[in-house]
Amino acid sequence: MRLGIFAFLLGILYCQTLPELPNIYWLVLVLPIGIFPRYRLIFWFALGLGYAIWRADIILAQKIPAEIIGKNIKIIGTIINFPNQHRFQFSPEPSQEWLNPGIIYLKYLEPSLLPGQKWQFTVRLKSARATFNPDSFASETWLFQHRIMASGSVISAKLLQQPALININNLRYSLAQTIKEELDEYQSVGIIIALALGDKSLIPSKQKEILQHTGIVHLIAISGLHIGFIAWLVFIISRTWWKYMGNMPLLFPAPRFAALASMFFATCYALLAGFSLPTQRALIMVMVALFGITFNYKIATSKIFAIALLLILLLDPLTVLAVEFWLSFGTVAIIFYSLSSRQAGITVLEKYGLSIIKIQIVITLGLFPILLFIFGYIPLLSFAANLIAIPWVSFVVVPCTLLGIILLPLTDIFLHIAAITFDAILVPISWLADLDWNLWYHQPSLLTMLVAMLGIFILLLPSGFPARWLGFIWLLPLFFNPQSTSLKPGELWFTLLDVGQGLAAVIRTQNHVLLYDTGPSPYIGKTVIVPFLRARDIQHIDKIMISHVDKDHSGGIKSVLSVLSVDELIINHGKNYNDGIEQILKMLSIDKILTNTIHKYSKNNIYFCQANQNWSWDGVSFQVLHPAANFKSKNTNDTSCVLKITTNNNTILLPGDISKDIELQLIANYKSNLAADILVAPHHGSENSSSISFINAVRPKITLFSTGYNNSFKHPRAKIVQRYKNYQALTWNTAESGAINLYLTANGIFGPSEARKEKQRYWYD
Repeated sequence: MRLGIFAFLLGILYCQTLPELPNIYWLVLVLPIGIFPRYRLIFWFALGLGYAIWRADIILAQKIPAEIIGKNIKIIGTIINFPNQHRFQFSPEPSQEWLNPGIIYLKYLEPSLLPGQKWQFTVRLKSARATFNPDSFASETWLFQHRIMASGSVISAKLLQQPALININNLRYSLAQTIKEELDEYQSVGIIIALALGDKSLIPSKQKEILQHTGIVHLIAISGLHIGFIAWLVFIISRTWWKYMGNMPLLFPAPRFAALASMFFATCYALLAGFSLPTQRALIMVMVALFGITFNYKIATSKIFAIALLLILLLDPLTVLAVEFWLSFGTVAIIFYSLSSRQAGITVLEKYGLSIIKIQIVITLGLFPILLFIFGYIPLLSFAANLIAIPWVSFVVVPCTLLGIILLPLTDIFLHIAAITFDAILVPISWLADLDWNLWYHQPSLLTMLVAMLGIFILLLPSGFPARWLGFIWLLPLFFNPQSTSLKPGELWFTLLDVGQGLAAVIRTQNHVLLYDTGPSPYIGKTVIVPFLRARDIQHIDKIMISHVDKDHSGGIKSVLSVLSVDELIINHGKNYNDGIEQILKMLSIDKILTNTIHKYSKNNIYFCQANQNWSWDGVSFQVLHPAANFKSKNTNDTSCVLKITTNNNTILLPGDISKDIELQLIANYKSNLAADILVAPHHGSENSSSISFINAVRPKITLFSTGYNNSFKHPRAKIVQRYKNYQALTWNTAESGAINLYLTANGIFGPSEARKEKQRYWYD
């Protein structure tokens, strides 16, 4: 049975790797083999695959109809989950325009939104789609897993009904607001709310970073510790109380009554905590264990684990797409595997929990490859941070938080104790997080991670098992990076990242890295640019060139500069050269970072971009074509830094957002020297650029557009794309292709490779 459930999991997991869903009816031919014991695992695998296909088909049927995309439509539905910064999830009712609607992610500035409210909205929608880049957070997968089929903005609204009195999400939201008011003076108020109710939206980004960079973020996830504490507390209280109920214990034994009471209250708390995946797993395991107590049936821990896994997969097979699934079940599996009593002489302390130190060593070692694969870095001081935090969080913060919720109508003293304690913990934890050498960045492949897990399996074998040290050999591949590409002199990797409506390009030569523009926001810098570079073991950027100060080109600069070392920053001088560098830095919003964080910057390595600047790296030449030193313009787009990159055989032209007027100037100044094999289309393919004269002068073989999906500017304009095609240029768009890679060698141009197509899954548009 346990192996069958594992095969069922593999079938579901295999389904999530498919670019297209197969027809489910072929399973009719496969399932009958289940009557033969020899083929039982194949039967379970096929069953898991078929179940995943069936559920996926149901979800895909909820996609937004193409005919209503971009149009104003009226919908009626209910707000679900917590509204967060005027964004919320909305569950619409079926309508004539959308017969089988999925969940919608909406933006609305109404400050009084509450979970459970029923509204009539006039909305303009588009398909739920996100940027797609190698080694960044899979936003589109997250959207699909959460059944979010569309996103959009509210144009007009009418409140139809307030939340019902028993609406669980509204109750959670009200409790969160109450706790926020009670603990507003404490730094950790957002963390306490997360521990109590599972809502992490109120944790400041700086605190989230501290928790992540010290490896204690798992402590604020509602999991088995919380559910177990509630179940244990209710069990003890109810069993003791039932013993004094006269003849009742004779009719119904106290342990059974206590087990049932524990099940009820543990379920209530799981609902109050948002019924997250770790909470579901913990609740099921507690319920199975309490079921054994109720019916005097001893259940092995491995069976409890397998039953919890099966029920979670049946409830939602898409949970295998969530990081929480692997961390939650992985942690429990590692503890069960390594700490089970498999040898004589084990002490009472070890049998009933071992020590916190031993458990932490096992978890740290066991999850090391998984965490490195998922997040791309490991906090070297994680063990020390957890050693500080785990005792206080486990034995003070969590119990006080849970008691505080229970007793909140009577007293808030326990919530204050929890907040004071976590505020105290944050002091040493913050100090550890600020140490520059704490984080080790590395991005292993999936195969490398699986090989390392085999090594962990060997290392965690019972003591006395021969040659356990061989497990370290299987860990060695983790310390090599298969993604690092050795380039020869004169060769170049060019990557146009998918940053939505904006621009960011990475140019790599044999020994140097140039980042041209940084996308539209700090979020893009943090979640797209930085992970992409670190996955290739790039911790240092030689030059960053900001083409111009418009947000869609410079918005991510803070995130990049705050975590990566940079030798030179090249910026354009804006509308007026005499503005001065301090004002330019202010326009870019990076002055405080340079002053307070990086320190090594000075005016000597921050330059204005101007024509005739040039340099050479590893046989690759770089030349700035525009703007001239004395150039002035009221239009910031026309001040864009135009960069030409030349290898032995090929040329790339990056023109920023220049207009037709600047294109004509470039033609007059450079004539045939403006020709390029690869062109990033000016101004994202707008009608104000890409003149026929410019295209004729550049004569690109490949034209790339960097745009956002279904953007409001309608970039790239259809007639502009056609204009390039008329000149026999091949065109690609990041909105359709995701990140685009080109490899320039002495033998020509290889690519482009498209990230979205390379990792195509059945739920992608």
